[in-house]
Amino acid sequence: MTNQDERSRLKVSVENLAKAMKYEDKAGKERFYFSGISKSFEVCLEYAWKYFRRRAIDDGIEIYSPKDAVRAAGRMGIIDDVEKWLGFIEDRNLAVHDYIGVSDDQYMKTIKAFLIEAKKLV
Repeated sequence: MTNQDERSRLKVSVENLAKAMKYEDKAGKERFYFSGISKSFEVCLEYAWKYFRRRAIDDGIEIYSPKDAVRAAGRMGIIDDVEKWLGFIEDRNLAVHDYIGVSDDQYMKTIKAFLIEAKKLV
C-alpha cells in the first residue's frame, strides 16, 4: 500500500468520524450512538497510525508498534504533540477492555480532541 492510499483511507475515516460526532448529543442517551462514534474513532486512529507508519517506512525508519509510529511522526514533524497522540492510543486501549475502561464522558473528550488533531492531517 502506498503513502497516498494510507492518506486516502485516513481522510475518509476522519470524514466519517466527523459525521458520527453529529450524533454526540444522542450518545449519552442511547448506547447505539456512543458505540458508533467509538467505532469510528477506533477505525480513524488505526488509519492514522498506519499512515504514520507508511511515512516512516518510506523514510527508512523501522516501526514495530502504533506508539513507535506516533513517535516517528513527531520526529518527522507530521504531528506536533506526541504525548497527546500517545494518550489517544492509551485511552483507546483502555476503552476496548471494559474491565479496565475509561468513562464514557472521558472517552468522548478523547474522541473530540482526537478529531481536532486528525483533521490537521488531511
